[in-house]
Amino acid sequence: MKKHVLVSIVAIGLVIGFVAASQLWPRPSRAENLARLFFEFCLPHFHGEDVTAAAEANLISDKRSQTSARWIDNRSASYLSLSSHRCSISTYPPFALSRQEAEELLGLVETIVLREFPDLPFDPKATMGPNSISKGWMQGASLSPDRWGVFFTASPDWGDRAGSSLFLASPRHKIDLGTN
Repeated sequence: MKKHVLVSIVAIGLVIGFVAASQLWPRPSRAENLARLFFEFCLPHFHGEDVTAAAEANLISDKRSQTSARWIDNRSASYLSLSSHRCSISTYPPFALSRQEAEELLGLVETIVLREFPDLPFDPKATMGPNSISKGWMQGASLSPDRWGVFFTASPDWGDRAGSSLFLASPRHKIDLGTN
């Protein structure tokens, strides 16, 4: 067999292999990676589990934060922050979410909230202005230590101030949350 024919066959085989692999094992979108962080770290943290060891094993520690434990997730280009009553996942320029990524993430968060916190009411006041994508599900009076919930906001069109934040805040005084 001639060398150029063999090279052509191998090249075509590689292309077919990569196309097949991308269909069998697609890479998660950035929004899916952010939702995964929320599900794997924020939900267990909310329920009182210590996720620090898991974060240290899977993420890059950001020692600059002095108010909470903070890690960098390279897959989603985001920061995961944990404090005693809050878990947040944030993005900043130049890695802020695009409008399409923010809308996809909002859809994923809505699904998680409906499944994990079916009785948590939508808060129509939880918005961040006309040029942002935001939605919140909160319970308890504003500024009350018993206020808790999920909030997502993204400002993809704000240029150098673009960014996003997805957080789950637990009540300062733990109450029966009626969750699974």
